[in-house]
Formats: sequence, C-alpha cells, structure tokens
Amino acid sequence: MNLELLENSGRITEVLEPGEPLDRTEMRDMVQTLAMNLQQRWHGAVVVISGSLPFGVPPKFYALLIAASQRAGSQVLLDTSGDALRASIASGPTFVKPNRQEAEEFLGRRLRGRAAILKAAREFVDRGAKSAAVSLGSEGLVWIEGENAPAWFGRPPHLKPISTVGSGDATVAGFAVAAAKRMSGEAAIRLAVACGAASCLAEFPAAISSGSVKALMQRIDVRRIGE
Repeated sequence: MNLELLENSGRITEVLEPGEPLDRTEMRDMVQTLAMNLQQRWHGAVVVISGSLPFGVPPKFYALLIAASQRAGSQVLLDTSGDALRASIASGPTFVKPNRQEAEEFLGRRLRGRAAILKAAREFVDRGAKSAAVSLGSEGLVWIEGENAPAWFGRPPHLKPISTVGSGDATVAGFAVAAAKRMSGEAAIRLAVACGAASCLAEFPAAISSGSVKALMQRIDVRRIGE
C-alpha cells in the first residue's frame, strides 16, 4: 500500500510499503499465465510493465515478460529504472520511458538541455529499445519514435498541480492507448503529455477523466526536433 499525504502548505509526503517477495514458482506461473492469455484471450494486447521489482526478484525477470509478450505478437511498454532497466532493454521493448533522473543514473552523466536529452533518448534506442522517451516533469517530454525516425518534444501548459504522483504512470498509459489505437507522431505525444498533465490536476493519483485529457490536448505544445 502506498500512502500520499497532502498538506495545506502544498508539501507532499509519500509512505511507500515494499511489495511481498515472490518465490520461483510464483515467478514462473506469472510468466506462463501472461503468455497463455496473450496467445489465447488477449490477442494484440499492449503490455505495460511498470515500476520496481519486488524484493528478491532478479533484474532479468522483466526480460522474461518482454520475451513472452513478443512471442505472442504484443507491443511492450517498459517503465522502470536501475538494474531492471539495464537487464531488460536488450530484450527490445517497444518503448521505454525513464525520467531525467533515471536516465542520468542509467547513462552515468548529467543531462542538461534538450539536445542532451534527445541524445540520451537515442542511446536507449541504440541499446535495444525500439522507441524511447525521457520525461522532464513540468518541462515536458522528449520522444524519439525509433531508429531513423522523427523525434518530438511535448510540453504541457503551466499548471498548479494538486500532486505530481502518478503523472509518469499516466503518461505511459497515454502512450499505451496511442499504441493500441495505432497513433503515431504528434497525435501520440500530444495524448501522452495531456494524460500526464491531467493526472497532476486529479484529486487522486492518475484518477483522470477523458474530458480533462481532451481539454488539455489542445494546450500541449508539440514540436518536431532534432532535424
């Protein structure tokens, strides 16, 4: 259970409990269950793998989920960091989305300026991801659609957020919806950034409405970059 305490001053305190550890049988059953359902029931489903791994689960576990999803013909969106990202990116997820801090930790250097962020996104593609975005909080997001593909920058309008918790997850959800609807380019990044922005204004983390997203989509600044 994760708790978020919002004070009248605007200060936010998070209390994040660790997940229960998984044993080898549970890990094996999870991979098999995912593979079976993707092949038999969820044809063409977009798979989102998000967050940190439970205690005791090896970093390569996400790579197993990616491989099972790819064998079933599914697109895989990966949003993780640290050792889990290092062990998974070579498996070729369809998309990865580290934030700036996670990208800096992964690449071992500071990232300052849009050119540096774009270069970092390209490095994630060079290392195996088919597409990569680096999120920058209120400053927006840089997204490269793929190798030899266009790169985009999307920035939300200035907002007074209730809480930014869950905005990264909402952004990934926007990219997942875009993938399921076969959206690309400007339309995809506009939707994703609008979902992240709508989450900042929601009463509860990521509890956003379609109306809020649609209203914000018209206010997202989207530009093609790197040409």
